[in-house]
Amino acid sequence: MVYITFLQTETDASLRGASRCPAPGRADRRVAADMTEPEPSCRGRRVMASDESAAAPLRPTIAVVGSGPSGCYTAQFLRKDLPEAEITIFEALPVPYGLVRYGVAADHQGTKAVAAQFDRMFVRSDITFVGNTSIGIDIAPEAITDAFDVVVVATGLTRDRRLSVPQDENARVIGAGRIIRSLNAFPAAAAPAAAALTEPLGSELIVVGHGNVAIDVVRLLTKPDSLLTGSDIDDDALKLLRPQPPTAVHVIGRSAADAAKFDLAMLRELCTLKNLRIDVEGLDSTATGPVADLLRQTVCAYRGDTTTAVTLHFQTVPAAVRVEGARTVLDVLGPTGTPSSYAGDTVITAIGFCHDGDDCGDASPSWVGEHVYRVGWLERGGRGNIAENRKHAQRAAKTIVDDLATGRLQGGRRRGLTTVLPELRHWTGFDGWQAIDDSERRDAGPRRCRRKITNLEDMLAIAHRNHDVTDDA
Repeated sequence: MVYITFLQTETDASLRGASRCPAPGRADRRVAADMTEPEPSCRGRRVMASDESAAAPLRPTIAVVGSGPSGCYTAQFLRKDLPEAEITIFEALPVPYGLVRYGVAADHQGTKAVAAQFDRMFVRSDITFVGNTSIGIDIAPEAITDAFDVVVVATGLTRDRRLSVPQDENARVIGAGRIIRSLNAFPAAAAPAAAALTEPLGSELIVVGHGNVAIDVVRLLTKPDSLLTGSDIDDDALKLLRPQPPTAVHVIGRSAADAAKFDLAMLRELCTLKNLRIDVEGLDSTATGPVADLLRQTVCAYRGDTTTAVTLHFQTVPAAVRVEGARTVLDVLGPTGTPSSYAGDTVITAIGFCHDGDDCGDASPSWVGEHVYRVGWLERGGRGNIAENRKHAQRAAKTIVDDLATGRLQGGRRRGLTTVLPELRHWTGFDGWQAIDDSERRDAGPRRCRRKITNLEDMLAIAHRNHDVTDDA
């Protein structure tokens, strides 16, 4: 996933621009090295900014902006159907894979394992990775659309959606995405929109939302340290945000239990944590189905000693956020419309994501053109998991292939990477990512599968040092 300065991730027409640790990046700013490094190798060979390709047969040049799962899946499907195409993936960070690396919960290494598949794609499929390149800072979006026959924008969504109720400006309200990114060691210097988190969340928390991200946050903030073995969680961030597990967590959602957005498997995983006492409010006595059955079994089960009380509130609508003394208070309307309030140290909103603009509107006006396509969350408004976005990427790739086959788009009319490469002074290639990956794995402690690098200058130093060593060999 990539951020551009003003954004920075169903019909065919809508796509057009109007636990073992895997190798699972995004930023709205970049760090330039104080040196002129040799051109990095993107996929085991040197990319030349020259006229070498002038005599090559015409072939479509394709730019994918964003290296998260939607961008990588789209490139993968395009390579399958267009073996002759030049495909370049641009990324603002020196490291790829966006949502996989920084958005998937740190204890879900099985989901993050898709990064290994994308690694193989870069190594075997002749797809170029151009990292440390922020579109809108290092190069204008128009330069990309002018240089490539096809542009796929997969920059995702970068900002936690704001709770649309009256809020006291002094209330402590934090988006779940910020917390997940912090626990995933997202570089502070590249953090979108809001500043890095610097204080503990507190012992009593209120989570608004009943989706998978809400369940992720509750699980990560309550899970015992012993059950985080094998993850790539940032221990410094965990110690800062949760010096001790919270004593109480209220999880607020407006839907009935059978309409809640979380996956049953996610709820089951939370309910199996033996240090939690699970309570439920707003569950109809007549409610049936797997969610209701699981919750009733969990509530009735004897748990012995527990450290955290988690209460799931259904059919409960947020009404306002205010401050009362040193506490943040969430006013709600219960299942029967009766007003109620919950006080805590922090309100955590997990109600979706939007563009990095004040109004959460479309903040990418420069991505226009008949040869521009949008995929993933950027197109779908933050809906869908990785598997669903894979399907969307497949449909987008099919649309592109069909448009080239029917002549709606002409391949070989724009020269692609060789046109823009001279403008990119400090870009990093896939070999740079491999060096960073190796370093993170070597530095992992006995209970972690990697220790992520959080400083962009350190990332670049490792990536560029790898180029120097390669050149001297």
